[in-house]
Amino acid sequence: MSFAENLKYLREYNELTQKELAKKSGLSPQCICSLEQGTRSPTGTTLIALVKALDTTSDYLLGLEDDFGTRTVAPMGDSLSAEERKLVEDYRQLSPALKEMLQATIETWSNSTANKHMKKGSI
Repeated sequence: MSFAENLKYLREYNELTQKELAKKSGLSPQCICSLEQGTRSPTGTTLIALVKALDTTSDYLLGLEDDFGTRTVAPMGDSLSAEERKLVEDYRQLSPALKEMLQATIETWSNSTANKHMKKGSI
């Protein structure tokens, strides 16, 4: 994803409006809007303010690492299969509440007896 897409994604993930992010980062609402629309590129100072406000890394915002902290040449890198990339993209579209539900479901499945048998090839 691009810087603009990553910024918007993180702002929404943190349930912030553009105005709230502007206040939290010390930037103007117009600056946040322009950055998200991709009509403005961040300066070093702007990038630092956003990294601190969103508790992320500059590499993630710039698209140099993915959600899992894996360094990439391009957003999402080539290390993910098309199926994995689609899952990550779909996950990013979920609300924070749905993400929590999905994570809880995955943990339940991972710890289930059936899953342990499938890993051993019993089922």
